[in-house]
Amino acid sequence: MSEPVTIGRATLYLGDCRDILPRLGKVHAVVTSPPYNLVKEGSGGSTTTLHSIENRLQEWYDDELPEAEYQEQQREIVKLCLDICEGSLFYNHKVRYAIARRGQIYHPLDWLRDFPLWCEIIWDRCGAAGNNTPRYTIQDERIYQIGRPAVFDKAGLTTVWRFPPDRSDETGHVCAFPVELPRRCIVSSTVSGMSVLDPFMGSGTTGVAAVQMGRDFIGIEREPKYFDIACKRIEDAQRQGDFFGEGAAA
Repeated sequence: MSEPVTIGRATLYLGDCRDILPRLGKVHAVVTSPPYNLVKEGSGGSTTTLHSIENRLQEWYDDELPEAEYQEQQREIVKLCLDICEGSLFYNHKVRYAIARRGQIYHPLDWLRDFPLWCEIIWDRCGAAGNNTPRYTIQDERIYQIGRPAVFDKAGLTTVWRFPPDRSDETGHVCAFPVELPRRCIVSSTVSGMSVLDPFMGSGTTGVAAVQMGRDFIGIEREPKYFDIACKRIEDAQRQGDFFGEGAAA
C-alpha cells in the first residue's frame, strides 16, 4: 500500500480497497457507488447495440468480471466496509437487464440480501437516455442503506430522491454521480466532525460533499487517472470551506 495523500480533512489512498480497508480504523458512514460491471460481453450486463454508448462506456474501468465473480467481490467489499463502519453504508447501484446476452436480470439484492438492510431509496434521475430495447425507459437507480446509522436526521427526506445525474465534464468520469447524492446520505446520518469513507472513490464526489460539510473523509481509488482528478476536486472543495454546512437537504 502506497503512502496516503492528505488534503485537509481528507486522506486518500491509491490502491485496491480490499488491501486497504483491513488496515483502516473506524468510520461513521460509508457512501459509495461501485463499477456496475455492465459494459462488455464477458460481464453479461449490457444489452445496448448503440455504438456511441458502447464506445463511451469502454472508457470506464478496463476490467470486466464474470457476473458470479463480480457479485462475490462486492459481498467481500461490503463486509470489509461494515467491519469498520459504526453507522450506515450507502451503496448506489442499479438493476441490470442482460436478457439479450445472458437471459438474466441482475438485481443488487442478489448480493446484498444477507446484509442488514436498513432502507432502500429510489433515485429518480429526472429523465433517461435513449432506450433501444422493447421495455420502458429506465430512469431510476437504487441507494441501499445497510446498517443502523450512527445518528439519524430525516432532513425532510423520503425514500424517493429526485435530482439529475452529473452531466458536466468537471469530474472526468464517465459515470460520476452528483454531489447531491452523497450530500443527502451524509447530512442524514452524520454530524460535523464525523468521518465518511468511499472505497470506490472515482473522481472524488463523496469526498467533495464530505469536506464541504465539515466531515473527515477517507477515499480509496485504484485508477491513477481518477485518483488525480479526485485529489484536485477535493483540494478545491477544501479551499472553499464548509459550503453546505448543516443545512437540510433540498
